[in-house]
Amino acid sequence: MTQAEFARHRGVSKAIVTKWKAQGLLALASDGRVEVEATEWNLDQRPATNRGGTTHRPIRAIPRAEPDPRERPAPRSSKADHRGAIPQPSRSEQDGDEEPPEFDPENPNLSLAAAAQRKENHLGLLRRQEYLTKQGKLVDRAEAEAAFFDEARAMRDAWLAWPARVGIEMADALKVDARTLTQVLATYVQQHLAELGEPSSPDLGSPEAG
Repeated sequence: MTQAEFARHRGVSKAIVTKWKAQGLLALASDGRVEVEATEWNLDQRPATNRGGTTHRPIRAIPRAEPDPRERPAPRSSKADHRGAIPQPSRSEQDGDEEPPEFDPENPNLSLAAAAQRKENHLGLLRRQEYLTKQGKLVDRAEAEAAFFDEARAMRDAWLAWPARVGIEMADALKVDARTLTQVLATYVQQHLAELGEPSSPDLGSPEAG
């Protein structure tokens, strides 16, 4: 843009443009034409009373250099920082010195947490019982009692039959009457079994494992 065109652009006379050139406000290219943006920038930086013509844009503020954040002063610590953190009461102080009530697993009115604890305890005992059963350390109580009863009854029957089985042979060896000896042996065997006690029937209503 020529100086005359720039004068019309700014709405001033050519003499004013010449004055701006003398003041060093006019930015000229190598071919002598006016660099509009740079010139308007120079003109906009002047005080408002010395601008002249029409202002085409607001005054551009000169950017300020931002301070280095590393040079910023550290914030002042509050009085609370000097005094230190306020100590918080411990759980024992909050809850008081009262001890929790003793846990009774048979109580039907347990809290939700206590009922969950009872459930976990029983499940743990059940798992342990199953493990010991698989290891052969626990047996079914009803089956064990039935086996013991059958074995005791078989032993009793064998003892009751023993006098008749050996009476004749013992009588021949002792040169005594076989019938009399058999009766004597049977009497003493029955007395001995009575002292040991008769095997009772197993209680099938008892717990299955013990």
